Amino acid sequence: MASFAPPLSVSITETQLDWLDQRRLHGALSRSAALRQVIDAAIAAEQTGPGQSGPALVVAANRR
Repeated sequence: MASFAPPLSVSITETQLDWLDQRRLHGALSRSAALRQVIDAAIAAEQTGPGQSGPALVVAANRR
């Protein structure tokens, strides 16, 4: 199991919250889990470098 850092507080916009909630697979994922997925995808995309294909951020709403 993954080792988690201590909780932290962040503020996001209503638009960002709406987008995040669309990624939660109808509530099957917590907001924290959805944020971890987004952060992991961003890290992977950054590490692949420009011009290379990395994992895409797939919006859960597209999987309905």
